[in-house]
Amino acid sequence: MTTAPTPLAGQSAAQDDAVALHADQVTKVFPGTVALDHVDFNVYRGKVNALIGENGAGKSTLMKIMAGVERPTGGELLLDGKPIQLRSPLHAEQLGIGIIYQEMNLCPNLSVAENIYLGRELAPTGLVVDKKAQRTQTRALMQRLEHAIDPDTLVSDLRIGQQQIVEIAKALAQDVRILIMDEPTSALS
Repeated sequence: MTTAPTPLAGQSAAQDDAVALHADQVTKVFPGTVALDHVDFNVYRGKVNALIGENGAGKSTLMKIMAGVERPTGGELLLDGKPIQLRSPLHAEQLGIGIIYQEMNLCPNLSVAENIYLGRELAPTGLVVDKKAQRTQTRALMQRLEHAIDPDTLVSDLRIGQQQIVEIAKALAQDVRILIMDEPTSALS
């Protein structure tokens, strides 16, 4: 039996209702290594939440668990107060959880729009990809991010910083409620 997470010290119950995702006593053990040992972490709705720690502290492992890439050895995740068991990154995405990894995951030989919609192509009839709609939506995403990156540009022609913007746009195109960024600017240094 599990209990609902209690508010943090100095936090009212109303504030606790703003918790979108809660890691409750999450543990992750790899052979010979305890990566996470009974970790609690709240992700609040409408807020930028930061997870800060030393190298090797388990930050990336926790983020991968919250994005369905890894499964916890113990503990649980609660989405909107309800326990969930993420089976995969796709399952997390279906629940509105997206992630941007430290390492970029783009195809250099494809355009910006093709990268953003890779595996999720806009094909209203199911047979033909609507490239015009993909370009239009990519332009809108770039405007939202305040960048003027042409949707038809090959990713290989972009600077590293622009490629990172494409990664962020790709995550936003999934219409996620929770966007996890695992050191998304590390590629810029």
